Amino acid sequence: MRPAGSKPPEALAPVAPAQRALAVLAGLMCLPYMVLKIAWLSGSRIGLNDPEFGTSSAMYVLNLLTGLLDVVALGLAVVFFTRRGARAPAWLVLPPMWIGAGLLGQVLLALPYALVQQALTSPALGNAQAPPIAGWVFGMVYGGFAGMGIGLLGAFAIYAWRRWGRRPAPPLTALSRGALIAASALAAGAGLVHLAGSDHPLGNRLQDLTLALVAAGGLLILARPRVSAGAFRAAVVVAFVGTGALAAWGTYHGVITLVPNELVGSAEIDWRGLGASSLRMIAGFAGAGAMILRLQPRSTAVAAQ
Repeated sequence: MRPAGSKPPEALAPVAPAQRALAVLAGLMCLPYMVLKIAWLSGSRIGLNDPEFGTSSAMYVLNLLTGLLDVVALGLAVVFFTRRGARAPAWLVLPPMWIGAGLLGQVLLALPYALVQQALTSPALGNAQAPPIAGWVFGMVYGGFAGMGIGLLGAFAIYAWRRWGRRPAPPLTALSRGALIAASALAAGAGLVHLAGSDHPLGNRLQDLTLALVAAGGLLILARPRVSAGAFRAAVVVAFVGTGALAAWGTYHGVITLVPNELVGSAEIDWRGLGASSLRMIAGFAGAGAMILRLQPRSTAVAAQ
């Protein structure tokens, strides 16, 4: 019973069928990776050609952290599936989705290139040592990442449009404009430094540079005083994904470079690569901060001229 004269609670809008289907896809695609991580953390050697691989404390922590990221992805899928997800606090949805969009978005962009490269590369002959991780694990993991990316990014796109997409753009302030321009320059510079200073394969570095330049372009569009509503929304999307990729992959590569582990295979720290990864991480977080300044509603804001 409601008190007399009280306003009835606002009814929750039904979840769009496409959003719900994509959320289900994302949730299902989380499960194989989660099962594999639980198995490895429990001591199982399934999927490993070398039973000693991944037994160090550093690898245990890395497996735990990446497993927790998968749990967060599953939680986001639940948010996008349920009607009450529309009332989830923005601070609970946007930061993990920003990281997830960066990680999974880059996987989706890189996967076609990797498949073509694998198809055109002849397998090594002779008595080459077998890799420590079985080939089917990569297929399962990255296939799951691709399905998770399609599901989560698609469901989030519908969710974000229905929740925030029709809001007018806040006025551009001098502070947010300066921050966006600086973040754009930092993103482009981080991509170029990574291209020149990292020892990653050239194809991967070129993909990383392209994504950094796209993020920089999105931030620059957001810094323009006058831009159409469609261009503004598109710039928000590419800057959101691009800065997320810079922050997420810069952090990941920085951690595995700095912390001795079996993935790197060398006890010596690659300081040039660590510097390039750190700069990408900083650029990603700087871009996110500039976007927050740009998108924060300000009723008393003074528009930049």
